[in-house]
Amino acid sequence: MLDDGNGVAGGDEAVGGLATLLAPVGLREFFGGHHESAPLYVPGAPGRFRELPQLADVDFLLTATVSDRIRPGDGERLVRSEAGGGLTERRVRTLSSFAVDVQAVYRAYDDGFTLIVNRLHRRHDAVARLCRELQAQLRFPVGANLYLTPARSQGFLPHADSHDVYILQLHGSKVWHVSAPETELPLRTEPGGPRALPEPEIRTLTPGDVLYLPRGWRHAALTGETSSMHLTVGVEAYTWHDYLTVALDVLAESDVAFRAALPRSYFDGPVDPDQMDALTARLASALDDSGVRARARDRLCSRLSRQTLPTGFQRFASLDALPALHPSARILRDPGITCVVRTGAAETTIEFLGNHVTGPTVVASALAFIAAETSFTVADLPGPLTDTDRLDLVRRLISEGLLEVDPK
Repeated sequence: MLDDGNGVAGGDEAVGGLATLLAPVGLREFFGGHHESAPLYVPGAPGRFRELPQLADVDFLLTATVSDRIRPGDGERLVRSEAGGGLTERRVRTLSSFAVDVQAVYRAYDDGFTLIVNRLHRRHDAVARLCRELQAQLRFPVGANLYLTPARSQGFLPHADSHDVYILQLHGSKVWHVSAPETELPLRTEPGGPRALPEPEIRTLTPGDVLYLPRGWRHAALTGETSSMHLTVGVEAYTWHDYLTVALDVLAESDVAFRAALPRSYFDGPVDPDQMDALTARLASALDDSGVRARARDRLCSRLSRQTLPTGFQRFASLDALPALHPSARILRDPGITCVVRTGAAETTIEFLGNHVTGPTVVASALAFIAAETSFTVADLPGPLTDTDRLDLVRRLISEGLLEVDPK
C-alpha cells in the first residue's frame, strides 16, 4: 500500500509544483497508480524543503504574522491525544493586544500538546507559492497547515480526512500508521474520526520525505525521542457529485418543473411514476445539453477563482509604475491565479481571486488572451482596441490585483 519512489529526490531541488514534490515518481505513475486510490511514500534529502518553515521560524510565525483568530479553525490550535483514547484541545490564548500569548503556547507544548498553525499559505511566502502552483496544476482548492509535535507525543487520534493530503516532513521524524478506508472517497460531510486502524502499515518520515494519502485513508502519527514538524497540504477535490449538484442548480434556474414543490402526498405514499419519469427524462436531457454542461463547468471554475491564495507579485511597485505605462511594457500574470471570462450580450467579465472586472464586449478577446497568457506586452492584446484602450484595460487589471508590471 505505501509504495516507495524509485530513488531519493535531490537535496538541491527548490520547492515547486507537483512534479517536483513527487520526484522521482512521475506524474503518469502517480495519477495512474496512486491518485485517489493508494498512498505513496517518496523519500527525500534533508535540505529539500529548506524554503519552507523550519523549527526556528515557528516563534516568528506565532508572534509576527497574523491569522484569522476570530474563527479558531483558521488560526492556531493545541491538541493532545490522551493515553485513555481521548483528545484534549486548547484554544491559543491572545493577549489584550490580540497578539498570541506565546508563553502559554510554550507551556502547552512542553506539556505534550501539538501546535497547529492553520492556513499557513496565508502567512508564509514559500508555502503560498507551493499552494498556488499545486492549485494551478490540479485545478482544485489547496491550503496548508503546520504541525509541531513534541517528543513522545501524539496530536490527533486516528482519523480520516475528506480531502487528499500531501505530508511534507520538515523537522525531526514522525511514525505514521496508515490503514485502508472504511468509505472509499468519502464526501466532505463524512465524519472524520475517531477511526480504528486495522492492520496498519507503518512508515517513518524524516526531513525531505513526502507521504501522499488519498481522502478516506485512516491514519495516526506519533513522535519518538525527538520533536517533529511537518506541513500538511490539503487538496479539496471537486467531484462528480459537485458537478451534478451545480448542473442541477443550472437546470432548476431555467426549468420551473424542478422548482415546483413536492406534492403533499410525497411523504405518505408512492410518488406519481409518470411525474418521476418526466423529471428523470428532463434531467437526462439537460445533462446531455452542451449549454448546461458549459454553465456548470464555468460555475465550478468561478468557485476556484474565488480561492484567494496570496500572490508573490510586487503590487505597490506596479501601481507606482502606472503613470509611465506604455504599449511596449511587459506585463505578468501569476500562472497560479485562476481566471474565468464570461461574455454576455452587452458585457464581458473576468473573475479572479474573489474579484471581477466588467467591460464592454469589445474587450472580450483581450480578456480571454489575458486569462490564457502569463507574460505579454500591452500592445499584444488582441481585438479592435486602440493603444489607449489597451493601456486603460491593463491599468485597471493591475489596480484590481490581477496583473503586474514586469520589474526587470
